[in-house]
Amino acid sequence: MAPREQKGDPKEEALRKLFVGGLSRETSDDAFKAYFNTFGDVVDHIVIKDNSGYSKGFGFVTFATSEGADNCIRAKNNNEGHSVEGKVVEVKRAIPRDADPEQREKNTKMFVGGLNKSTTEQTIKDYFEQNFNCTVDSVDLIYERKDTCAPGQEPRPRGFGFVTINDFDAVDHICVMRHHDTDLTELS
Repeated sequence: MAPREQKGDPKEEALRKLFVGGLSRETSDDAFKAYFNTFGDVVDHIVIKDNSGYSKGFGFVTFATSEGADNCIRAKNNNEGHSVEGKVVEVKRAIPRDADPEQREKNTKMFVGGLNKSTTEQTIKDYFEQNFNCTVDSVDLIYERKDTCAPGQEPRPRGFGFVTINDFDAVDHICVMRHHDTDLTELS
């Protein structure tokens, strides 16, 4: 079980692109790129500027590989934080403009659908923990109501549920990918 390969897919770029907020008004493009090159090869970067040419306080950086973006996120999570030209900045995954509005909010709980009836809580937990280096707090599969089952039959999973991961960055990464293959089933 592994995340679906997405080479050439625009969503794959979303895994490599980070938002950087809290930049100094004097932050230069060169200093911005130089700092983030320490985490991986930067293929695109931009410091958003006002009409006077000063930084508006945020920008975006895109790495050649998702590993570069992951290295950058990991450095933030290891309490090292990030500082560009002496100013502490916030780094997080860039959420695509076409994303659902609720995806733009920080969440730790995700909907998973399209599950096989045989998929278990453990299968889902193992998939996310092994592929996204995170800890799954809970998996809640939704089952049929007991009163709708034949006598002596146990309720079966309905093919969807919710997963809670106590790491906003991991949830952002997972949601940006949108589709996952696990247990020979596509999660969305």
